[in-house]
Amino acid sequence: MKKLVSVLVGLLLIGSAQATEVAVVDFRAALLQSNIGQEAAKAPKQKVADMDARLKEEQATLQQLAEELKRDELTLSEEEFKKRRQGLAQRQQQIQVLAAKMQNEAKSIEQQLIKSLTPKGELALKAIIEEKKLDLVLNRQLSLYANQGVDITGELVKRINKDN
Repeated sequence: MKKLVSVLVGLLLIGSAQATEVAVVDFRAALLQSNIGQEAAKAPKQKVADMDARLKEEQATLQQLAEELKRDELTLSEEEFKKRRQGLAQRQQQIQVLAAKMQNEAKSIEQQLIKSLTPKGELALKAIIEEKKLDLVLNRQLSLYANQGVDITGELVKRINKDN
């Protein structure tokens, strides 16, 4: 009986001695931080900056119109005041719609950028997985805790830069 228990414990220890190699990576960040990601992001960043500047310009114009209405409130007829206030409300709604459109477009631009860089990132990640003989790679955002030693994001950035 003692021999049987010893054999079972021995088998369990042998099975647990085979450690699983685990790593975490922020794939999106690695793509965007790489040289090819930085270069590919220049045009989209400029487009987003242009959209942001346009939005700020529209908001400044709206603010100016609101200040003018407030200043002229006592000198305007009630009908003219209501008409201008309605115009301001419509303009504010238009700006909100414009902001939402721009936000969606910015997300779409980033998704397209990530999609175009993903194949190169995947090749670099596969090479790291093979070199380190990793059994499991998790997305860093999905892990509750990861020791810094298992985070391969920086290594992935270097590998993407080296390969491209």
